Amino acid sequence: MKKKVFWVLMIIGFITFSIVYHNNRKVKPEELAASVKTNTKIESYIPKESYKGRVFYEVFVRSFKDSNGDGVGDLRGLTEKLDYLSDLGIKGLWITPINESPSYHCYDITNYYGINPMYGTMEDFENLIKEAHKRDMMVIMDLVLNHTSAYHPWFRAASNDRNSPYRNYYVWSDKNTNLKEVSSIDTRPWIKLKAFSSDYYYAIFSGTMPDLNYDNTEVRQQAKNIAKYYLNIGVDGFRLDGAKHIYDKETDKNLVWWKEFSDFVKAENKNAVLVGEIWDKPEITAAYLTSIDTDFNFTAADDILSALSKNNLSNLSGKLKDIYNIYEKYNHNYTDSPFLSNHDTPRIMTSVLDAENITEDPSDKAKEAAAILLTLPGTPYVYYGDETGMKGTKPDEQIREPFIWDNVDRKQNTSWETSVNHPDNIALSVLKDKPDSIYNFYKAMIHLRNSSEVLKYGNYDKVEVKNTNIMAYKRVLDGKEIYVFINGNKTDKKENISLNKFNVLYSNKRNDKELNLSSELTIISNEILIIEAK
Repeated sequence: MKKKVFWVLMIIGFITFSIVYHNNRKVKPEELAASVKTNTKIESYIPKESYKGRVFYEVFVRSFKDSNGDGVGDLRGLTEKLDYLSDLGIKGLWITPINESPSYHCYDITNYYGINPMYGTMEDFENLIKEAHKRDMMVIMDLVLNHTSAYHPWFRAASNDRNSPYRNYYVWSDKNTNLKEVSSIDTRPWIKLKAFSSDYYYAIFSGTMPDLNYDNTEVRQQAKNIAKYYLNIGVDGFRLDGAKHIYDKETDKNLVWWKEFSDFVKAENKNAVLVGEIWDKPEITAAYLTSIDTDFNFTAADDILSALSKNNLSNLSGKLKDIYNIYEKYNHNYTDSPFLSNHDTPRIMTSVLDAENITEDPSDKAKEAAAILLTLPGTPYVYYGDETGMKGTKPDEQIREPFIWDNVDRKQNTSWETSVNHPDNIALSVLKDKPDSIYNFYKAMIHLRNSSEVLKYGNYDKVEVKNTNIMAYKRVLDGKEIYVFINGNKTDKKENISLNKFNVLYSNKRNDKELNLSSELTIISNEILIIEAK
């Protein structure tokens, strides 16, 4: 125990020393000059279809594809694999941060206008966007505007000189500040600048990530300038990191700022999309739909994965309908962005482990989860590696591990982090040749969605069932109906159904192309059944 405490204190001390050392270094004029940049708009890409209904793919670039043999994924590697993604049916990319940063995850940016050299160059990024657009694939990038790195020239200038013009770019304590304040994410955000200083700065996530001050109009303009720069090179929108923490615990102020930012972005590109990370209950996330286009549905993800893990699908359809009803009260024309895992949460294969039998193979439940995700309304997001059945839980590095392209020829695989996943189990080279693999299941589901206007754009409604552990819902568009049934039971179940003629769009248990029913539908044990009313 004493050793653990010693090392924790050593790490904290090193981080503090590092920040103080860098911030005491005089900021060079050219460093501050590099924090402002302009460019000229290139020819706009006009998507063949809107954001709504596409399937997006989140890429943690460092882990995806290594193009130069240094063990780190990069932009050229991602560009080389666009055909793989297109073949999978992906119509949009969410790229996690790629800007200059001292950390492996790049969520603490030191230069918003520079690409992390490990990932390539701005020219590489522009080429990626160009090649994605050729495949009608939208590209949104992670935009980290809540905070900068503590090593950003702005913060270094601000912390060195109380009279610096950059001082007010950040949030500083005064005599009325409660330094013991606890944030909405249970952190102590007031960080002492230096050992013998009376200055404290606000940093909700970490002392290495000081929050920007959005009461300062110059900061707001800087945020807009950054967005314009990337819109000009062809980016189709932004994932807004930590969107609810611009003003922590002050939703109304956040909404005003994001509406201002959204209006600016839409004036630059009317087709650009803003996707918010608002990790909160539906009543809070729904409010942001009045300011930005869409936000990630964290509650739906939790409900789906929990239901599968606990073998209790009974009320899941109704829970999702309740969420949609709340969203609709705020914005009747909202677009949802459902997902099941991302770079901050455990992998699907880990989340759906049977709560009572964790040794059971979770593959079937992971397929059920994917079937639900890819038949829900909105724009679903697939996290890289979920289509190959990667497992992983905290710490973060284990949910951001290398994608395994080949279990024998490993030159394409990144190696920056040792994987807890066995290559033989998750290598794409292995899974592509197995008809019943999770990869081929994802591919089938995504292509089914892409081929169906009803699944892409239809309304959602729950379907009442009499049996427990069955999820049933329908999607409806212009009089056409598609029904989705997931039987979580290990026995067949019969359900009443008012219609009697259906085309079978997908089943993992039967080969029928059509169903002619009297008044009952038999759902086979552990069946995923998707049928279209004739």
